[in-house]
Amino acid sequence: MLLPRFPATRFQGSKRKILPELAELLHAEPCNSIIDLYSGSGIVSLLFRFMGKRVLANDYLRYNQNTARLFLSHTAEDFKGLTAEADLAYLLNHRESTFKSTVAEAFAGIYFKDAENLEIDNFCQNIQGFSGFKKALYTYAVGQALIKKRPYNLFHRANLDMRLKDVKRSFGNAKTWETATQVHALKCIQELARFPSPEGQAHQALRVDTANLAPLPVDYDVVYLDPPYMNDKSVPVNYSNFYHFLEGLCDYSLFQHGDARYPHRPIVNLGSPWHKKASALDNIGAICRHFSQSRLVMSYRSDGTPTPAEIQAAMQACGRQVEIRTVRGYQYALSKNTGNEEIFIVAR
Repeated sequence: MLLPRFPATRFQGSKRKILPELAELLHAEPCNSIIDLYSGSGIVSLLFRFMGKRVLANDYLRYNQNTARLFLSHTAEDFKGLTAEADLAYLLNHRESTFKSTVAEAFAGIYFKDAENLEIDNFCQNIQGFSGFKKALYTYAVGQALIKKRPYNLFHRANLDMRLKDVKRSFGNAKTWETATQVHALKCIQELARFPSPEGQAHQALRVDTANLAPLPVDYDVVYLDPPYMNDKSVPVNYSNFYHFLEGLCDYSLFQHGDARYPHRPIVNLGSPWHKKASALDNIGAICRHFSQSRLVMSYRSDGTPTPAEIQAAMQACGRQVEIRTVRGYQYALSKNTGNEEIFIVAR
């Protein structure tokens, strides 16, 4: 299947590089409807939509839910007559007499320069005057811009000093960090506008913690899983810690509640069954039972915890037939573990 160019993202764990392999796998698993259970960057949900499936995207983070809703609903018509450059200039720079400097005060010296913090305050207050497609689009685009302007593209450390140090650098990130938020956001919008948007299906984007699956419907043919990752030392990826700051773009009041016990002042800190091996395996069993009539397709790493064999055993204990396939030639960014492979686990 020939795929178009998908929007770029620096969201950790994005499956953008293996979309062709995933599309090929789905061709071998004929279906009309798919749940993307941990939608994250939203890029896989966008693939499923492009493939003509009825899609339900789910993630426990507000920003990710916003991205999924945008990806599953935008049309070419939405972009016609869009004044994105002017809108972004207004959103990032206009200041009402009732202006609040919440981010500028609470997060000074933590993630962004003072002027950039004021832009975020402006945006969060001005975006309330927008709705629907435009509100979702600009929230998505500004969030992507802020990710690009962060060392490691994360918000897990108070490390603005990495940008500010006057040192000779052997990498090109400094230029990206100093590029204006508006420039990054506009490029993001242009990429999405070029993406073909098939119509004819009704899609959903939910925000459900998979520790409680009850709100999720069971009438989908396939459930796709790309859960948070634990490495072979059982160190988990805590996505709410990595991207907590973006939640404030969706709910400005959250910026008032940064946890001062930590230098990076997280505004949300959510748990996950995938932060511990035992609860992850329990969650696999719960997913198998809740979606008893659905096939499961899981993206995973060969060095993950629980091990692929342990996940296979948990699925088989629920009466599933399980197959493990390797996605060859995929190398994780910043990873020195050349023996690690991306795999698909298919449970019928």
